[in-house]
Amino acid sequence: MKSNSPTTSQIDTQINHLACPDCDLIQAIPPLKNKQVAYCLRCHASLLKHQKNSLDRSLAFAITGLILFIIANLFPLLSLKALGLTQEGTLLSTSLALFNTDQILLSILILLTTIIFPATTLLGTIYILIQVKTNRINAYTAPIFRFLRSTDAWGMLEIMMLAILVTLVKLGDIADVIIGTSLYAFCLLIIALSLLSYSLNPHDVWNKLRAKNGCSL
Repeated sequence: MKSNSPTTSQIDTQINHLACPDCDLIQAIPPLKNKQVAYCLRCHASLLKHQKNSLDRSLAFAITGLILFIIANLFPLLSLKALGLTQEGTLLSTSLALFNTDQILLSILILLTTIIFPATTLLGTIYILIQVKTNRINAYTAPIFRFLRSTDAWGMLEIMMLAILVTLVKLGDIADVIIGTSLYAFCLLIIALSLLSYSLNPHDVWNKLRAKNGCSL
């Protein structure tokens, strides 16, 4: 008796049809070689880029980013020394300082965009990639990955870095600014997250999930 479940070749055929993110045209994606990019036939938007070992590189960048994130939150970013007094600042203390000055909404926004969302992205990505690589996909894998993809735009460490640079310029003439260990880790964290975003091909993850679930996703 033959099974009605789709074969691997059938799954590959079905998942190679993508809807353009700009014009919604559904079209077949031909086999791509490494670093080749498929573009929409109608609006020429980028549909898919083939990246070799995308999951392995992404996992490495995510783990590196998590280590840098921990370091960036353990030590002061900057220390200001003026009139014999020294004041240190961390990512968390920035949010708390705004909260104490009754700027609650801004405090929550900074807390979300510089701590909660980056931590969620790193931890969630590591969790998803380990599940995919070890073939231990469960019912929560796809919803978690969808959530992570929807919160990508809320990681705004670059804006925080720009604010720190402005602070360095403005306070450099009136106080001694001491750069802390966390600032170096913070800069490397931004680079790690950028490399993670570039290297992670979401279609590789979805292909694994669809193959595991018989194209039911």
